[in-house]
This record gives sequence, structure tokens and C-alpha cells, in this order.
Amino acid sequence: MREHEIPQLLLAANGHAPAANTAAVVTLAATAARAHVLSQIIWSYDGDPTGGSLTISIGGVALPSFAITSGGPGFLTFWPPIKGHVNEAIVVTLAAGGAGVTGNVYAHAWKQ
Repeated sequence: MREHEIPQLLLAANGHAPAANTAAVVTLAATAARAHVLSQIIWSYDGDPTGGSLTISIGGVALPSFAITSGGPGFLTFWPPIKGHVNEAIVVTLAAGGAGVTGNVYAHAWKQ
């Protein structure tokens, strides 16, 4: 089975579920001769976060961030998908949720 045929949410590199009050970060590492395509981000906090937010950077350039004010799951779908440039990393960060709050984030992405 080729890489693009594997459901991308199942790849460990596309998700991060750290300990409580720790930022969840997914880094899609830069790849020579290929670009990342990001179509969806899924996140969850297990309680209401203090200062919850989601940020995306492509090639080191931050896009506008999104405030997350309540616990539970959420998602952003990009249509058309966001495409980086060849040899650029994409970093998705879900801010630490605060004392006792755990967050996790997954990026649905592929290389083109």
C-alpha cells in the first residue's frame, strides 16, 4: 500500500496527545521535492481551556490563529486545502489548556 492510500489520521506523525497543560504540536517536516497539503485539523480539550488556541505555520510563517474557548472536540476543514511549498514544514499547535486540561490535535495532510 502506498503512503497516500493510508488514512492520514491513523499515522502517528499526524497526531499528538501530550500530558495535561502541554501544547499539542504536529510537525509535518519539510520534504525535498514534495509539498504538504493540509485539508483538515481536528482537536479536542477534555475540559474548558484557559487561553485555548490553534495556530498554523507554513514555512515558518504564522497564519491567523483561532481561539478555542470551550472543551470538547472541534475541527477546521480547508477547501480548497492549504498547500505549502516544496521543502517547507507545516506546524499545527494546540495551546496548552491550563491546569488539569489535556488537549490533542490531528492534522489530515498528505504530500504532493
